[in-house]
Amino acid sequence: MKKNNLWKAIGICFIAFVILSWIIPTGTFSYGNFVKGETTPLGFFDIFRYPMITASTSLFVLTAIVMLLIGGFYGVLNQTGVYATVVSKVANKFKEKGHIFLTISILVFAVLASLTGLTLPLFVMVPFFVAIILQLGYSKIVALLSTIGAILVGNMGSTYGFNINGYLSFFFETGMNDTIATRILFFLVITSALIGFVLLLSEKTKTVEKKKSSKKEETTVSIPLYENRVDHKKNAVPMIIISILMMVVVLVGMYNWETGLHVKIFTNLHDSITNFEISGYPIFKNILGSIDPIGYWTNYEFAIILFLATLLIAWVYNVKGSEKWQAFLNGVKQMIPVAIYTVAAGILFLLMNTGTTFFGSIANFFITMTKGFNVFSFGILSAIGGVFYNDFPYLVNALYDPITSLYTNYGFIGMLMQMIHGFVMLIAPTSVILVAGLRYLDISYTEWFKNIWKYLLLALVIIVIFIIILLLLG
Repeated sequence: MKKNNLWKAIGICFIAFVILSWIIPTGTFSYGNFVKGETTPLGFFDIFRYPMITASTSLFVLTAIVMLLIGGFYGVLNQTGVYATVVSKVANKFKEKGHIFLTISILVFAVLASLTGLTLPLFVMVPFFVAIILQLGYSKIVALLSTIGAILVGNMGSTYGFNINGYLSFFFETGMNDTIATRILFFLVITSALIGFVLLLSEKTKTVEKKKSSKKEETTVSIPLYENRVDHKKNAVPMIIISILMMVVVLVGMYNWETGLHVKIFTNLHDSITNFEISGYPIFKNILGSIDPIGYWTNYEFAIILFLATLLIAWVYNVKGSEKWQAFLNGVKQMIPVAIYTVAAGILFLLMNTGTTFFGSIANFFITMTKGFNVFSFGILSAIGGVFYNDFPYLVNALYDPITSLYTNYGFIGMLMQMIHGFVMLIAPTSVILVAGLRYLDISYTEWFKNIWKYLLLALVIIVIFIIILLLLG
Protein backbone atom coordinates (compact mmCIF):
# COMPACT_ATOMS: atom_id res chain seq x y z
CA MET A 1 0.00 0.00 0.00
CA LYS A 2 1.32 3.41 -0.90
CA LYS A 3 1.16 5.56 2.21
CA ASN A 4 1.35 8.81 0.23
CA ASN A 5 -1.46 7.79 -2.14
CA LEU A 6 -4.01 10.08 -0.50
CA TRP A 7 -1.56 12.98 -0.55
CA LYS A 8 -1.17 12.47 -4.29
CA ALA A 9 -4.93 12.54 -4.84
CA ILE A 10 -5.29 15.80 -2.89
CA GLY A 11 -2.22 17.25 -4.62
CA ILE A 12 -3.52 16.37 -8.10
CA CYS A 13 -6.78 18.20 -7.37
CA PHE A 14 -4.84 21.26 -6.25
CA ILE A 15 -2.52 21.27 -9.28
CA ALA A 16 -5.50 20.78 -11.61
CA PHE A 17 -7.13 23.82 -9.99
CA VAL A 18 -3.94 25.85 -10.50
CA ILE A 19 -3.84 24.91 -14.20
CA LEU A 20 -7.54 25.74 -14.68
CA SER A 21 -6.98 29.16 -13.09
CA TRP A 22 -4.71 30.00 -16.06
CA ILE A 23 -7.27 28.86 -18.62
CA ILE A 24 -10.75 29.68 -17.35
CA PRO A 25 -11.70 33.31 -16.64
CA THR A 26 -13.61 34.28 -13.54
CA GLY A 27 -17.30 35.00 -13.85
CA THR A 28 -20.38 35.82 -11.82
CA PHE A 29 -24.13 35.76 -12.26
CA SER A 30 -26.46 38.69 -11.70
CA TYR A 31 -30.18 37.95 -12.01
CA GLY A 32 -29.43 35.09 -14.37
CA ASN A 33 -27.08 37.12 -16.59
CA PHE A 34 -23.47 35.95 -16.76
CA VAL A 35 -20.76 38.57 -16.31
CA LYS A 36 -17.38 37.39 -17.59
CA GLY A 37 -14.25 38.50 -15.77
CA GLU A 38 -10.51 38.15 -16.27
CA THR A 39 -8.38 35.11 -15.60
CA THR A 40 -6.74 35.17 -12.19
CA PRO A 41 -3.93 32.62 -12.55
CA LEU A 42 -2.27 31.16 -9.48
CA GLY A 43 1.48 31.67 -9.68
CA PHE A 44 4.49 29.84 -8.28
CA PHE A 45 4.35 31.41 -4.84
CA ASP A 46 0.58 30.83 -4.66
CA ILE A 47 1.23 27.09 -4.78
CA PHE A 48 2.93 27.44 -1.39
CA ARG A 49 0.94 30.38 -0.09
CA TYR A 50 -2.57 28.95 -0.27
CA PRO A 51 -1.80 25.70 1.55
CA MET A 52 -0.35 27.83 4.37
CA ILE A 53 -3.43 30.07 4.34
CA THR A 54 -5.60 26.97 4.57
CA ALA A 55 -3.56 25.66 7.49
CA SER A 56 -4.00 28.95 9.36
CA THR A 57 -7.68 29.63 8.59
CA SER A 58 -9.91 29.24 11.66
CA LEU A 59 -12.53 27.12 9.85
CA PHE A 60 -10.03 24.41 8.92
CA VAL A 61 -7.99 24.72 12.10
CA LEU A 62 -11.15 24.19 14.15
CA THR A 63 -11.95 20.99 12.24
CA ALA A 64 -8.42 19.78 12.98
CA ILE A 65 -8.79 20.69 16.67
CA VAL A 66 -12.03 18.72 16.89
CA MET A 67 -10.25 15.69 15.42
CA LEU A 68 -7.50 16.03 18.02
CA LEU A 69 -10.07 16.34 20.81
CA ILE A 70 -11.77 13.17 19.58
CA GLY A 71 -8.40 11.46 19.94
CA GLY A 72 -8.01 12.87 23.46
CA PHE A 73 -11.53 11.73 24.35
CA TYR A 74 -10.77 8.13 23.38
CA GLY A 75 -7.38 8.31 25.05
CA VAL A 76 -9.10 9.01 28.37
CA LEU A 77 -11.78 6.37 27.67
CA ASN A 78 -9.02 3.79 27.27
CA GLN A 79 -7.43 4.90 30.54
CA THR A 80 -10.64 4.26 32.48
CA GLY A 81 -10.43 0.53 31.80
CA VAL A 82 -14.16 0.26 31.04
CA TYR A 83 -14.10 1.24 27.37
CA ALA A 84 -12.33 -1.96 26.33
CA THR A 85 -14.80 -3.94 28.43
CA VAL A 86 -17.76 -2.44 26.55
CA VAL A 87 -16.15 -3.01 23.15
CA SER A 88 -15.32 -6.63 24.00
CA LYS A 89 -18.77 -7.36 25.39
CA VAL A 90 -20.52 -5.98 22.31
CA ALA A 91 -18.11 -7.83 19.99
CA ASN A 92 -18.69 -11.10 21.87
CA LYS A 93 -22.45 -10.62 21.73
CA PHE A 94 -22.34 -10.31 17.94
CA LYS A 95 -19.51 -12.82 17.43
CA GLU A 96 -21.67 -15.20 15.40
CA LYS A 97 -23.96 -12.44 14.11
CA GLY A 98 -21.52 -9.95 12.71
CA HIS A 99 -23.78 -9.18 9.76
CA ILE A 100 -26.40 -7.89 12.19
CA PHE A 101 -23.93 -5.48 13.80
CA LEU A 102 -22.78 -4.21 10.40
CA THR A 103 -26.41 -3.52 9.52
CA ILE A 104 -26.96 -1.74 12.84
CA SER A 105 -23.84 0.38 12.31
CA ILE A 106 -24.88 1.45 8.81
CA LEU A 107 -28.40 2.29 9.94
CA VAL A 108 -27.24 4.30 12.97
CA PHE A 109 -24.85 6.48 10.97
CA ALA A 110 -27.02 6.77 7.86
CA VAL A 111 -30.21 7.66 9.75
CA LEU A 112 -28.49 10.24 11.97
CA ALA A 113 -26.74 11.80 8.97
CA SER A 114 -29.99 11.87 6.98
CA LEU A 115 -31.92 13.51 9.83
CA THR A 116 -29.28 16.03 10.93
CA GLY A 117 -27.08 16.69 7.89
CA LEU A 118 -24.08 16.70 10.27
CA THR A 119 -20.84 14.81 9.64
CA LEU A 120 -18.07 15.91 12.01
CA PRO A 121 -20.07 15.29 15.23
CA LEU A 122 -20.93 11.79 14.01
CA PHE A 123 -17.21 11.06 13.65
CA VAL A 124 -17.07 10.88 17.45
CA MET A 125 -18.83 7.51 17.32
CA VAL A 126 -16.72 6.12 14.47
CA PRO A 127 -13.79 4.79 16.59
CA PHE A 128 -16.21 2.87 18.85
CA PHE A 129 -18.01 1.15 15.98
CA VAL A 130 -14.74 0.56 14.11
CA ALA A 131 -13.20 -1.13 17.16
CA ILE A 132 -16.12 -3.57 17.38
CA ILE A 133 -16.18 -4.27 13.62
CA LEU A 134 -12.45 -4.99 13.55
CA GLN A 135 -12.74 -7.22 16.63
CA LEU A 136 -15.45 -9.15 14.79
CA GLY A 137 -12.82 -10.00 12.19
CA TYR A 138 -13.89 -7.72 9.36
CA SER A 139 -11.52 -5.70 7.20
CA LYS A 140 -10.78 -2.00 7.55
CA ILE A 141 -12.61 -1.34 4.28
CA VAL A 142 -15.75 -2.93 5.71
CA ALA A 143 -15.32 -0.87 8.88
CA LEU A 144 -14.96 2.35 6.87
CA LEU A 145 -17.96 1.59 4.67
CA SER A 146 -20.11 0.76 7.70
CA THR A 147 -19.30 4.06 9.42
CA ILE A 148 -17.95 6.89 7.25
CA GLY A 149 -19.54 5.39 4.15
CA ALA A 150 -22.88 5.26 5.93
CA ILE A 151 -22.57 8.92 6.98
CA LEU A 152 -21.94 9.99 3.38
CA VAL A 153 -24.79 7.84 2.06
CA GLY A 154 -27.05 9.34 4.73
CA ASN A 155 -26.17 12.80 3.47
CA MET A 156 -26.78 11.70 -0.11
CA GLY A 157 -30.25 10.58 0.98
CA SER A 158 -30.79 13.48 3.36
CA THR A 159 -34.39 13.87 4.57
CA TYR A 160 -34.45 16.56 7.26
CA GLY A 161 -30.74 17.36 7.45
CA PHE A 162 -30.51 21.12 7.86
CA ASN A 163 -27.08 21.36 6.24
CA ILE A 164 -28.65 19.83 3.12
CA ASN A 165 -32.41 20.25 2.95
CA GLY A 166 -32.54 23.18 5.33
CA TYR A 167 -30.37 25.25 3.01
CA LEU A 168 -32.27 24.11 -0.07
CA SER A 169 -35.45 25.22 1.68
CA PHE A 170 -33.86 28.52 2.72
CA PHE A 171 -32.39 29.45 -0.69
CA PHE A 172 -35.32 28.31 -2.82
CA GLU A 173 -38.06 29.24 -0.32
CA THR A 174 -39.52 25.75 -0.36
CA GLY A 175 -40.84 23.69 2.54
CA MET A 176 -38.83 20.94 4.23
CA ASN A 177 -41.69 18.54 3.52
CA ASP A 178 -42.23 19.45 -0.13
CA THR A 179 -40.37 16.42 -1.52
CA ILE A 180 -40.08 14.42 1.70
CA ALA A 181 -41.77 11.25 0.40
CA THR A 182 -39.35 11.02 -2.53
CA ARG A 183 -36.37 11.78 -0.30
CA ILE A 184 -37.36 9.11 2.23
CA LEU A 185 -37.83 6.55 -0.53
CA PHE A 186 -34.46 7.42 -2.06
CA PHE A 187 -32.81 7.18 1.37
CA LEU A 188 -34.29 3.73 1.98
CA VAL A 189 -33.18 2.44 -1.43
CA ILE A 190 -29.65 3.89 -1.38
CA THR A 191 -29.06 2.76 2.23
CA SER A 192 -30.43 -0.73 1.57
CA ALA A 193 -28.05 -0.96 -1.39
CA LEU A 194 -25.15 -0.05 0.92
CA ILE A 195 -26.18 -2.67 3.48
CA GLY A 196 -26.39 -5.36 0.80
CA PHE A 197 -23.06 -4.34 -0.70
CA VAL A 198 -21.27 -4.29 2.67
CA LEU A 199 -22.66 -7.68 3.70
CA LEU A 200 -21.47 -9.25 0.43
CA LEU A 201 -18.06 -7.57 0.70
CA SER A 202 -17.71 -8.59 4.36
CA GLU A 203 -18.15 -12.27 3.52
CA LYS A 204 -15.54 -12.07 0.76
CA THR A 205 -12.99 -10.27 2.91
CA LYS A 206 -13.57 -12.63 5.83
CA THR A 207 -12.92 -15.60 3.54
CA VAL A 208 -9.66 -14.02 2.37
CA GLU A 209 -8.58 -13.32 5.95
CA LYS A 210 -9.31 -16.93 6.95
CA LYS A 211 -7.12 -18.21 4.10
CA LYS A 212 -4.31 -15.89 5.14
CA SER A 213 -4.52 -16.88 8.81
CA SER A 214 -4.40 -20.59 7.88
CA LYS A 215 -1.05 -20.06 6.16
CA LYS A 216 0.59 -18.10 8.96
CA GLU A 217 0.17 -17.42 12.63
CA GLU A 218 -2.75 -15.18 13.49
CA THR A 219 -1.64 -11.71 14.52
CA THR A 220 -3.43 -9.25 16.74
CA VAL A 221 -5.42 -6.69 14.80
CA SER A 222 -4.24 -3.13 15.36
CA ILE A 223 -7.24 -0.98 16.20
CA PRO A 224 -6.73 2.81 16.17
CA LEU A 225 -7.67 4.67 19.37
CA TYR A 226 -8.21 1.39 21.19
CA GLU A 227 -6.23 -0.24 23.99
CA ASN A 228 -7.07 -3.62 25.48
CA ARG A 229 -7.00 -2.16 29.00
CA VAL A 230 -9.72 -3.87 31.06
CA ASP A 231 -10.78 -3.13 34.62
CA HIS A 232 -13.67 -5.42 35.62
CA LYS A 233 -14.03 -3.69 38.98
CA LYS A 234 -15.36 -0.50 37.39
CA ASN A 235 -18.90 0.03 36.13
CA ALA A 236 -19.24 1.09 32.51
CA VAL A 237 -22.71 2.64 32.94
CA PRO A 238 -21.50 6.19 33.81
CA MET A 239 -19.26 6.27 30.72
CA ILE A 240 -22.11 5.09 28.50
CA ILE A 241 -24.55 7.64 29.95
CA ILE A 242 -22.09 10.55 29.64
CA SER A 243 -21.17 9.60 26.06
CA ILE A 244 -24.80 9.27 24.95
CA LEU A 245 -25.78 12.54 26.63
CA MET A 246 -22.85 14.29 24.96
CA MET A 247 -23.94 13.08 21.53
CA VAL A 248 -27.57 14.06 22.13
CA VAL A 249 -26.63 17.54 23.35
CA VAL A 250 -24.27 18.10 20.39
CA LEU A 251 -26.69 16.86 17.72
CA VAL A 252 -29.61 18.81 19.18
CA GLY A 253 -27.47 21.92 19.67
CA MET A 254 -26.08 21.91 16.13
CA TYR A 255 -29.37 21.34 14.32
CA ASN A 256 -31.04 24.62 13.33
CA TRP A 257 -34.54 24.00 14.70
CA GLU A 258 -35.84 27.53 14.16
CA THR A 259 -34.91 28.00 10.51
CA GLY A 260 -35.38 24.39 9.47
CA LEU A 261 -38.53 23.29 11.29
CA HIS A 262 -39.78 26.62 12.71
CA VAL A 263 -39.30 25.37 16.27
CA LYS A 264 -38.55 28.43 18.40
CA ILE A 265 -38.57 26.92 21.89
CA PHE A 266 -34.76 26.87 22.20
CA THR A 267 -34.37 30.45 20.95
CA ASN A 268 -37.11 31.68 23.28
CA LEU A 269 -35.53 29.81 26.22
CA HIS A 270 -32.15 31.34 25.43
CA ASP A 271 -33.67 34.83 25.32
CA SER A 272 -35.49 34.29 28.62
CA ILE A 273 -32.32 33.15 30.37
CA THR A 274 -29.95 35.79 28.97
CA ASN A 275 -32.46 38.62 29.43
CA PHE A 276 -33.16 37.73 33.05
CA GLU A 277 -31.96 40.53 35.33
CA ILE A 278 -31.65 41.13 39.04
CA SER A 279 -31.83 44.83 39.83
CA GLY A 280 -30.98 45.55 36.20
CA TYR A 281 -27.98 43.21 36.21
CA PRO A 282 -28.05 40.40 33.53
CA ILE A 283 -26.66 37.75 35.85
CA PHE A 284 -27.09 34.63 33.68
CA LYS A 285 -25.87 36.38 30.55
CA ASN A 286 -22.66 37.39 32.28
CA ILE A 287 -22.16 33.98 33.93
CA LEU A 288 -22.72 32.02 30.72
CA GLY A 289 -20.80 34.39 28.50
CA SER A 290 -21.10 34.37 24.71
CA ILE A 291 -23.20 31.32 23.94
CA ASP A 292 -25.59 30.99 21.02
CA PRO A 293 -29.05 29.45 21.38
CA ILE A 294 -29.43 25.70 20.91
CA GLY A 295 -29.79 25.16 17.20
CA TYR A 296 -27.13 27.72 16.31
CA TRP A 297 -24.16 25.88 17.79
CA THR A 298 -21.10 25.33 15.63
CA ASN A 299 -17.90 23.32 15.94
CA TYR A 300 -16.76 25.76 18.63
CA GLU A 301 -19.47 24.61 21.03
CA PHE A 302 -18.97 21.04 19.86
CA ALA A 303 -15.28 21.18 20.76
CA ILE A 304 -16.05 22.64 24.20
CA ILE A 305 -18.67 19.99 25.02
CA LEU A 306 -16.37 17.21 23.82
CA PHE A 307 -13.57 18.48 26.04
CA LEU A 308 -15.87 18.88 29.06
CA ALA A 309 -17.22 15.34 28.56
CA THR A 310 -13.63 14.07 28.51
CA LEU A 311 -12.86 15.81 31.81
CA LEU A 312 -16.11 14.55 33.36
CA ILE A 313 -15.37 10.92 32.46
CA ALA A 314 -11.85 11.27 33.84
CA TRP A 315 -13.27 12.66 37.09
CA VAL A 316 -15.99 10.00 37.44
CA TYR A 317 -13.44 7.20 37.00
CA ASN A 318 -10.86 8.88 39.20
CA VAL A 319 -8.22 9.13 36.49
CA LYS A 320 -5.52 11.17 38.21
CA GLY A 321 -4.03 14.36 36.82
CA SER A 322 -0.80 13.03 35.26
CA GLU A 323 -2.46 9.85 33.97
CA LYS A 324 -5.39 11.83 32.59
CA TRP A 325 -3.30 14.26 30.60
CA GLN A 326 -0.90 11.58 29.42
CA ALA A 327 -3.81 9.46 28.19
CA PHE A 328 -5.36 12.53 26.57
CA LEU A 329 -2.12 13.39 24.77
CA ASN A 330 -1.64 9.80 23.63
CA GLY A 331 -5.03 9.95 21.93
CA VAL A 332 -4.27 13.37 20.45
CA LYS A 333 -0.98 12.11 18.97
CA GLN A 334 -2.77 9.30 17.15
CA MET A 335 -5.11 11.81 15.50
CA ILE A 336 -2.49 14.34 14.41
CA PRO A 337 -2.15 12.80 10.90
CA VAL A 338 -5.94 12.75 10.56
CA ALA A 339 -6.14 16.41 11.58
CA ILE A 340 -3.49 17.38 9.02
CA TYR A 341 -5.30 15.58 6.22
CA THR A 342 -8.64 17.22 7.05
CA VAL A 343 -6.98 20.63 6.65
CA ALA A 344 -5.41 19.61 3.34
CA ALA A 345 -8.76 18.38 2.03
CA GLY A 346 -10.18 21.89 2.39
CA ILE A 347 -7.72 23.70 0.14
CA LEU A 348 -9.99 23.86 -2.94
CA PHE A 349 -12.87 25.03 -0.75
CA LEU A 350 -10.66 27.86 0.51
CA LEU A 351 -9.66 28.82 -3.03
CA MET A 352 -13.30 28.99 -4.13
CA ASN A 353 -13.97 31.48 -1.36
CA THR A 354 -10.97 33.79 -1.83
CA GLY A 355 -11.86 35.48 -5.10
CA THR A 356 -10.65 32.78 -7.51
CA THR A 357 -14.18 32.04 -8.66
CA PHE A 358 -13.87 30.60 -12.16
CA PHE A 359 -16.62 28.16 -11.17
CA GLY A 360 -19.07 30.79 -12.44
CA SER A 361 -17.65 30.38 -15.94
CA ILE A 362 -17.89 26.60 -15.66
CA ALA A 363 -21.51 26.94 -14.51
CA ASN A 364 -22.31 29.26 -17.41
CA PHE A 365 -20.83 26.79 -19.91
CA PHE A 366 -23.01 23.89 -18.76
CA ILE A 367 -26.13 25.99 -18.17
CA THR A 368 -26.01 27.48 -21.69
CA MET A 369 -25.28 24.17 -23.43
CA THR A 370 -29.00 23.77 -24.10
CA LYS A 371 -32.11 25.88 -24.01
CA GLY A 372 -33.92 25.40 -20.74
CA PHE A 373 -32.97 23.02 -17.97
CA ASN A 374 -30.95 19.96 -18.95
CA VAL A 375 -30.58 17.14 -16.40
CA PHE A 376 -27.39 15.71 -17.88
CA SER A 377 -25.41 18.97 -18.10
CA PHE A 378 -26.64 20.19 -14.70
CA GLY A 379 -25.72 16.83 -13.19
CA ILE A 380 -22.16 17.19 -14.47
CA LEU A 381 -22.06 20.75 -13.15
CA SER A 382 -23.19 19.56 -9.72
CA ALA A 383 -20.48 16.87 -9.74
CA ILE A 384 -17.75 19.38 -10.60
CA GLY A 385 -19.15 21.74 -7.98
CA GLY A 386 -19.03 18.93 -5.43
CA VAL A 387 -15.28 18.57 -5.89
CA PHE A 388 -14.78 22.32 -5.42
CA TYR A 389 -17.38 22.91 -2.72
CA ASN A 390 -17.17 20.05 -0.24
CA ASP A 391 -19.68 21.93 1.94
CA PHE A 392 -23.08 21.59 0.23
CA PRO A 393 -24.58 24.97 1.26
CA TYR A 394 -21.77 26.77 -0.57
CA LEU A 395 -22.53 24.89 -3.78
CA VAL A 396 -26.20 25.87 -3.48
CA ASN A 397 -25.17 29.47 -2.87
CA ALA A 398 -22.86 29.44 -5.91
CA LEU A 399 -25.69 28.28 -8.20
CA TYR A 400 -28.54 30.07 -6.48
CA ASP A 401 -28.71 33.06 -8.83
CA PRO A 402 -28.92 31.24 -12.19
CA ILE A 403 -31.26 28.58 -10.77
CA THR A 404 -33.80 31.04 -9.37
CA SER A 405 -33.51 33.33 -12.40
CA LEU A 406 -33.74 30.73 -15.16
CA TYR A 407 -35.70 27.81 -13.72
CA THR A 408 -38.78 27.10 -11.63
CA ASN A 409 -38.58 23.40 -10.67
CA TYR A 410 -36.60 24.03 -7.49
CA GLY A 411 -37.65 20.83 -5.73
CA PHE A 412 -36.33 18.61 -8.52
CA ILE A 413 -33.12 20.63 -8.96
CA GLY A 414 -32.49 20.53 -5.22
CA MET A 415 -32.83 16.75 -5.13
CA LEU A 416 -30.57 16.38 -8.16
CA MET A 417 -27.88 18.52 -6.53
CA GLN A 418 -28.22 16.66 -3.24
CA MET A 419 -27.86 13.24 -4.88
CA ILE A 420 -24.91 14.17 -7.10
CA HIS A 421 -23.04 16.08 -4.39
CA GLY A 422 -23.49 13.17 -1.96
CA PHE A 423 -22.27 10.76 -4.63
CA VAL A 424 -19.14 12.84 -5.28
CA MET A 425 -18.36 13.01 -1.55
CA LEU A 426 -17.94 9.22 -1.58
CA ILE A 427 -14.92 9.47 -3.89
CA ALA A 428 -13.58 13.04 -4.00
CA PRO A 429 -10.23 13.57 -2.22
CA THR A 430 -11.65 16.93 -1.15
CA SER A 431 -14.35 15.19 0.94
CA VAL A 432 -13.18 16.05 4.46
CA ILE A 433 -14.98 13.27 6.33
CA LEU A 434 -13.89 10.66 3.74
CA VAL A 435 -10.26 11.81 3.89
CA ALA A 436 -10.39 11.72 7.69
CA GLY A 437 -11.74 8.17 7.62
CA LEU A 438 -9.16 6.98 5.10
CA ARG A 439 -6.29 8.38 7.13
CA TYR A 440 -7.76 7.20 10.43
CA LEU A 441 -7.86 3.59 9.20
CA ASP A 442 -4.69 3.96 7.09
CA ILE A 443 -6.43 3.01 3.85
CA SER A 444 -5.03 4.25 0.55
CA TYR A 445 -7.20 6.19 -1.85
CA THR A 446 -6.76 3.59 -4.61
CA GLU A 447 -7.66 0.73 -2.26
CA TRP A 448 -10.85 2.57 -1.30
CA PHE A 449 -11.81 3.12 -4.93
CA LYS A 450 -11.00 -0.50 -5.90
CA ASN A 451 -13.35 -1.78 -3.20
CA ILE A 452 -16.19 0.71 -3.61
CA TRP A 453 -16.48 1.15 -7.39
CA LYS A 454 -19.24 -1.47 -7.69
CA TYR A 455 -21.34 0.31 -5.10
CA LEU A 456 -20.67 3.63 -6.83
CA LEU A 457 -21.95 2.15 -10.07
CA LEU A 458 -25.03 0.80 -8.28
CA ALA A 459 -25.64 4.15 -6.59
CA LEU A 460 -25.34 5.96 -9.91
CA VAL A 461 -27.90 3.62 -11.46
CA ILE A 462 -30.27 4.25 -8.55
CA ILE A 463 -29.84 8.02 -8.94
CA VAL A 464 -30.53 7.83 -12.69
CA ILE A 465 -33.66 5.72 -12.10
CA PHE A 466 -34.98 8.18 -9.54
CA ILE A 467 -34.29 11.12 -11.85
CA ILE A 468 -36.13 9.42 -14.72
CA ILE A 469 -39.12 8.64 -12.50
CA LEU A 470 -39.23 12.24 -11.21
CA LEU A 471 -39.10 13.55 -14.78
CA LEU A 472 -41.91 11.22 -15.86
CA LEU A 473 -44.02 12.30 -12.90
CA GLY A 474 -43.53 15.88 -13.96
